[in-house]
Amino acid sequence: MRLQIELPTRQQEFLKRIGEGLAAGSDAETTRRILDVFENLAGSVEQGYKVAIVPADDERHPDALPELTRAVRGERYEFLVCRPHAWRRQPAFKGRRLTVGQFLHQMTVNGWTPEQAAREFDLPEQAAYEAMAYGERHRALIEMENAEDARAGLEMAAAPSSR
Repeated sequence: MRLQIELPTRQQEFLKRIGEGLAAGSDAETTRRILDVFENLAGSVEQGYKVAIVPADDERHPDALPELTRAVRGERYEFLVCRPHAWRRQPAFKGRRLTVGQFLHQMTVNGWTPEQAAREFDLPEQAAYEAMAYGERHRALIEMENAEDARAGLEMAAAPSSR
């Protein structure tokens, strides 16, 4: 589908700002990424969730749309990227399927320093520090997604085999 619309100046400026925050290269890519965010939100509503606005420092409720929060607040990441996913909202390392939570978990259980973890995953040291900073700011989201991963793993293990 192709859309052509005329936007007022304020919406053009908003689109440009959000595009920069989402690291989109064009207005079309920005629009696609905004639609991805909205599609994720709508999917959650379809699954029986509701949208609630809470203060940013409320650690009891993880950010349901961290990609939008980063874009609006101007959080920029050089090594992390969000990918469309049914429920996962945390970013992964560019070019990898490794999420920040997975990286931080491995770093913790193995007792690695950021430098050691970067070497183990063949990442620049700055990527490890970027992941740590993200993890500090979005700890509740990572914990929630880790719990969901564990729950899904238990369900899979308990499911009868189809063999």
